[in-house]
Amino acid sequence: MSLALFYTFCIFVLFLYFILILYLNFHWNRLYIPDIDSKQNDLPFVSIIIIGRNEEQNIKNCIRSIAANNFPKEKYEIIYIDDDSEDNSLEVLRILNIPNFNYYKFDDIVNFSNSNNHKKEAIRSAVTLAKGEIILQTDADTIVNHNWIRSHVVQYLRNENIKLITAPVLFSEGKNILIEFQYYDLLTTMGITAAGISSSRFYMANGANMSYRKEIYLTDKVDSKFASGDDMFLVQKTAMNNKNSVLFLKDKNALVVTYPENTLIDFIRQRLRWATKTKGYKDRNLQIMVSFVFLVNLFVVINFILIPFLGVHQLIFTLILFLIKLIIDSYFIFNISGFFGKKINCGYLFLSLLLYPVYLTFIGIASLFTKKYKWKGRMVR
Repeated sequence: MSLALFYTFCIFVLFLYFILILYLNFHWNRLYIPDIDSKQNDLPFVSIIIIGRNEEQNIKNCIRSIAANNFPKEKYEIIYIDDDSEDNSLEVLRILNIPNFNYYKFDDIVNFSNSNNHKKEAIRSAVTLAKGEIILQTDADTIVNHNWIRSHVVQYLRNENIKLITAPVLFSEGKNILIEFQYYDLLTTMGITAAGISSSRFYMANGANMSYRKEIYLTDKVDSKFASGDDMFLVQKTAMNNKNSVLFLKDKNALVVTYPENTLIDFIRQRLRWATKTKGYKDRNLQIMVSFVFLVNLFVVINFILIPFLGVHQLIFTLILFLIKLIIDSYFIFNISGFFGKKINCGYLFLSLLLYPVYLTFIGIASLFTKKYKWKGRMVR
């Protein structure tokens, strides 16, 4: 391939990327912002399930944020399953004095234990125990909005066709590049998730903030080959089997905040865990989009690598390529952050977008060769 042809191909790929971002941005903007309808009184009983492992530092704040919700106490229960914690999680759970809160040890409610699928087995057991026909799901290291429960439930009352709802999850903001990088990465993922569901072209979800009708989880068999990905596999199964049944809840009242990883190695392990589950996706459109975004970032990295070999012309081309991509990505990020009322640190954003192609290329390639990874002290695949 001649250099001119390579440059032409890179420009063409970047143009397609620009069209993709415009498409995603359009579908993000067209999502309606619902009213939580605080006067709604005919509310169904709801079961909130949380699966936690080694979360002694976070459990209390998570459960208390749920208990502080603007929702009748007699209309919900909290089911917490401790997944063989090695810290003092159980001691923290014992002293919590929260109405309608029940916790269980993993071994007490799961009859069969596949060491690779603890979380999925725990979720299925919790759903079976649940009294509510609507299930809300979050993680043990989250803080939920005080209208979180109501914002989900009202949507099921308004539309009987809705089977599953996924809603925004953001990292708490920080003051170093690692934390800010994760913040912008997840913010972008939320925009892509919302746009995919809005367009009915591809489906993603985050288990830290999702809800579904009980029968969906019990009837749609979730892929159990991967330790991670119960959220993604469930939303894709639901969308496949039930037309117009999945909703992204574009509502600040439904926002859940969680904590970013504090060390680079934990961050890489988390992203590898997320990336390995893409092998099990049934959504062809999502696979194509993920592969295309990887390709765009790979081309940026290749162009940077070629600079020492091809000189000043390559340097100029690469900088122009990167700056155009930076403008495209910034446009999307600023639009999403504006909805949530979040301020952007332009310095950290620039550094994040500079590092992103290297990060995505590394994770994408490494995930192809990753068979097992460490998660919360446990080796899983």
